[in-house]
Parts: sequence; structure tokens; C-alpha cells
Amino acid sequence: MLPPQQVAGFSWTTAIQPMGDPCVTHIVVETANQQSWYVGGANGVYVTHDGGVNWTKPLSGHVGALLWEPKFQFIYAGVGNLLYFSRDHGAHFVVAHTFTQPVWSLLALGAQNVLFTGLAWSDHVNPSGIFTSNLGGGQMVFHPFGSPPQTQTGLLVWTISRDPANGTLYAGTEIFDHQPTPYKPPFFRSTNNAMTWQNVANNLPTHVLASAVRPAGSYVYALTEDLGLYGSSTMGNSWIPPNAATPSLGISLLMDPNVPTRLYAGRQNFGTQTGGIWRSTTSGNTFSLVGLKGVKVSSIALNGTATKIYVAAYASGIYTSPVP
Repeated sequence: MLPPQQVAGFSWTTAIQPMGDPCVTHIVVETANQQSWYVGGANGVYVTHDGGVNWTKPLSGHVGALLWEPKFQFIYAGVGNLLYFSRDHGAHFVVAHTFTQPVWSLLALGAQNVLFTGLAWSDHVNPSGIFTSNLGGGQMVFHPFGSPPQTQTGLLVWTISRDPANGTLYAGTEIFDHQPTPYKPPFFRSTNNAMTWQNVANNLPTHVLASAVRPAGSYVYALTEDLGLYGSSTMGNSWIPPNAATPSLGISLLMDPNVPTRLYAGRQNFGTQTGGIWRSTTSGNTFSLVGLKGVKVSSIALNGTATKIYVAAYASGIYTSPVP
């Protein structure tokens, strides 16, 4: 746990541990109420509506995904193989769907009434892909990866992102056993709303844990694990490697929705890597440390006006700061 600190204009609080639990990996914040946070981790889902003073724990178990849908104000949580869903700001959750593998990533389109779900497959028998449903989890349909389809197996779907300009979807995956060698995990693109998927990993060096798409110009960001942030202006047909001066980022990524050229990225805290949260104001070309050195930044969130930032740091807790 770090003490309060000021770095590069950011003023970070000391760690907040929901009900004394430091093992947090996910945080989302309501866009219209910055006091309402949803936090997930190894032990369940925690909810606060007063900025971390008081907490409830509506769900127990390992949280693989957490999502706030702003249009209808729904909250989703993947806990093990179960997809949970709440219509009342986390007061009550119901099981929207039971899968055969853990829920690992989520993307909701409120205007289209569509929810995309990615799982963490752990075998090379069953095909991997993306599930689509309505926002309540009904009318669930499986769309396998690959061309031809059903040829991709054993994939952990870490991230699903969407280009708001043209609707193109992207999915970053890791092969669960890193086989066969040489290791070449796919990064998928869909131009038909998840019906079919094409592998556009091309020159990406390893698996992608987080992705985002800049609205202007459809520029795609792909954060590889510990090997930095790659970018593509060609919808993934080719990838621009990180700036040589950029540190080995690669665990969490957030694009400021109000200023898409501003990115936040988290870093591991082991070996020669010293953790922390990093910011780019140059569309990902360069990053600088803005705080929390010494902790593993697992998840990053902003309030609705992007004036306050929230970080879930595993084995430490929740940190917040105004955005300078």
C-alpha cells in the first residue's frame, strides 16, 4: 500500500481496500455519478456509492470481467463461468447466462441492444469465439473465430473493442498453453458485427491484453503484454511498434473518451519493471510516469467528465486522483 503522493500534477490518495481486500483487478465507475464504483478481484464484486467509504459485496468468486453500460445504467460481472447482470446499480444481481468457460471480456452497445462476451478457453478441442446477445443476456449466439470458422481453439479473449466510426470489432487473445511454437497468438477483426472474424495479428509480437480505437481516423491501439503499445492506421493490416523510449507497458490501457489522443497505461511490478500508471498526450507515441510506482496497475477508469482517474492495483487497493 502506497502513501498519498503527488507526481506530475496528479495527487494520489492512499489505497482504499474494499472490506479490507487488496486483491483487486477491475474497477468501473458510473459515468453520471463518480461516487459509484464497482470493483472486482480474486474474491468477488464490491460496490460503493459514496466514493469508497462504505462497501457491499453482492457477489463472491473470481471476477474475470466487469462492465458499466451507461445508456441503460446496467452493470455486468463475469464471475467464473457465470455472467451476472444488475439493473439497480449493483443492489441485486441475476445470472444472465451460464457458460462452459470463465467470462473474460465484455463489450456492450446500449443503442444497438447488443452485448459481446469473450471467454477463457482452456482446451484445444472446442472452438473459441465471441458470443452475442441482447443486453439482458437473451438470444445468445456463438460466433467462432477464424477463416474458415471453428479453426481457432484454446483462446483467452482478453479484450473486445469497437471502432465507433465504422463498427469494426477487434478481439485480442492469448493461447492458453502458448502452443504451438513459435508462439503466434491471433488478434481478430470483424467487419460484420461479430458474424465472422479475420486474424490480423500480422507483426504483433505476442498476445494483446487491451485494445482501443481512436474515433478520428479509426486508429487501433493494441497493448501487448510487457512489450508495449502497438498501433495501426490500416485496421490491423500492419502494426507500428512502440517508440523505443516507451517503457515496457502492457497490462492495462484506457483511452480518454473526451480527448482520444490521451492514453493511460498500467505496468507490471516484477523483475526490472517497477509498476505505476503512465500517461501519453501524444497519441501513444511517448508515455511518462504519473504515479503509483511500485504497484501493479491492473485496471484504470475515469469519471464521466474525465476529470478524475481511478486505479485498481492488485495486492494494494484502489487509488484515485484528479486529472490535471
